[in-house]
Amino acid sequence: MDERKKLLLMMREIRKKIDPKVLERAHQAALIQMGEKPAPLRDNEASRLFKLARADNGARKSEVLAFLEKKFRNKLN
Repeated sequence: MDERKKLLLMMREIRKKIDPKVLERAHQAALIQMGEKPAPLRDNEASRLFKLARADNGARKSEVLAFLEKKFRNKLN
């Protein structure tokens, strides 16, 4: 294994140990330092579904629950 492959392997192992939130914040800070506009933080799927279910006094709550039931049906049985 040449030096380049060894270094890449070491970097991958080190990155696995770093919390993903810390990596994302470092990425955002690097973009700001380079003068680029950072991308807005995205909500994860659970947060997005929760917000959708709570919107408009729970108007789409049954739709969201049906989607989740369909998605996790195999895991429940």
